[in-house]
Amino acid sequence: MPDPRRLYRRITESNVPTRVIAHLSVVSLVAAASLAGFAQTQAQTIGASVGQIAESNFLPFVQSVRGAADQAPFPESQPSSFDLNALSEERGTIVDRAAPASVPDADPMPTPVPVDPDATPLAAPDAVGQTATAAGPSTRVAQPAAAPAGLVWPVPSGSISQYFHAGHLALDIAAPYGSQIVAAQGGVVTWAGWRNNGGGYVIAIDHGNGITTAYNHLGSVWVGAGQYVGAGQGIGGVGCTGICTGPHVHFEVIVNGVIDNPLRYF
Repeated sequence: MPDPRRLYRRITESNVPTRVIAHLSVVSLVAAASLAGFAQTQAQTIGASVGQIAESNFLPFVQSVRGAADQAPFPESQPSSFDLNALSEERGTIVDRAAPASVPDADPMPTPVPVDPDATPLAAPDAVGQTATAAGPSTRVAQPAAAPAGLVWPVPSGSISQYFHAGHLALDIAAPYGSQIVAAQGGVVTWAGWRNNGGGYVIAIDHGNGITTAYNHLGSVWVGAGQYVGAGQGIGGVGCTGICTGPHVHFEVIVNGVIDNPLRYF
């Protein structure tokens, strides 16, 4: 019969290759741990050396800065405040923080002459004292005169019926039919006649310096193209020609080719 101790010995006892592999694994782990410890020690040594060098180079500077700080310490910061009411009282005014916001007063607009319905419309006399009509321009030629600093009100008996705004690039001045229209400033007439753009009878005057004025919806034209007119000289009568809903003058001011608000030039 076989010896049972030999059977158990084969199961419990390992062979030579297995023992060799186990020993090599243990040796490898020990070597890795040793290398890691050596690297950490070297890093600490290098760091200490760098710290000593930096301290030896910058220690005098650090000591001088610390000494200056000890001799002249910075003052403690104090809270600050600003009182608007105190400032207002010094200036003689009180700030009312509950008051609603408001826009500063702008320059007042000119007050036009009121329309007198019983007034007789004025006519433009020509060179021989005759009245000019829409049938033809006047033969009178005015002498050049010095232009005023601002524009002359183009319809002396008229009042503003519509102001200048984004949808209406002109000033509408209402007056009775036939009321006199005068040149807002001295210049040369560049257009005097009918326009098919809705303006009806139109007069345009070039005043120089890039300024031109235009008068639309006229009932009569008293001047001709190329004629010089003086400031305040009669050039036509109020009417309602072209696209119009009532007797008035559609007055435009063109500055360097751009239509501007006429009220800025009175």
